[in-house]
Amino acid sequence: MNIEKLEYLVEVAKTGSFSIASQNLYVSQSAISQSIVSIEKKLGVKLFERSRGNSAILTSEGEEIVAIVKELFIKYQELIEKAQIINNNVNGKLKISTTPGFFAVLLKPISAIRDDYPKINIEIFQKPGQDIIDDILKERSDIGVLPFIKHLVENNDRIVYHNLFEAKMKLMVNKNSPLAEEAFVTPQQILNETLITYDGEFIHWFKKLFYRQFGAMYELFTTTNTDTLKKAIEENLGVSFVPAFNGVNYNLSDDVILLDIKDYDAVNLQYVWIMSSKKHCSRMIKDYISKLKEELNS
Repeated sequence: MNIEKLEYLVEVAKTGSFSIASQNLYVSQSAISQSIVSIEKKLGVKLFERSRGNSAILTSEGEEIVAIVKELFIKYQELIEKAQIINNNVNGKLKISTTPGFFAVLLKPISAIRDDYPKINIEIFQKPGQDIIDDILKERSDIGVLPFIKHLVENNDRIVYHNLFEAKMKLMVNKNSPLAEEAFVTPQQILNETLITYDGEFIHWFKKLFYRQFGAMYELFTTTNTDTLKKAIEENLGVSFVPAFNGVNYNLSDDVILLDIKDYDAVNLQYVWIMSSKKHCSRMIKDYISKLKEELNS
């Protein structure tokens, strides 16, 4: 019985389906099914009740076995990490998925931990919130950094999340806009503007919350291209909601400014970092997050 077969077991238990587990792990359904049968024969325990449609429901004995297997996974990952440390061969590759604007601030902590991880290498992918969740679940990234979106992260037992820092939603406007003459704007002033929206889960959630409380705005267009969004603001085609925090760098031109939004509590945002619940939080990740927090709070 190898670690790969146990991974198949845990995924089938999570999804309740051989076919979905097959898709998530990029392994044939027959390979997963054969592995489960092999484990059942080895242990002499029936793990799943099978039914039509490839669904799989854990037996009571299966629930006990899967709980132990999850603990084994964590210990296995700790074992690999310990061996790397002993051999001074710590794998320094860290893949992060995050929302736009984080690139510079996420790179800075690397220099602070370079002595412990001389081979550290980082990859950063900028994506909307749901895509970040998908990257974590499909193990395309080790950790994700995104605004706290309750329905995406709070009740998902496949991921764990931790508070990282607080931010504020601000309004991006052209310097020649009448709004730019003020130190801040109110929701009532924003309502009269044309909205240009970043096509991300969190921004859409914030927009709907804003509309529900104050009324709808005219929307010009939605885009996942932040350069296109900034260009539209530079051309004074509208305004946009953007999260702002210490260290964020949107590379704004002199024609664009960010304004505080007054008299609206929902502008206070909580950012979190997430990872897969089935992965061990390595020492490198812990050290990196610690330095990242220091950077964000400096």
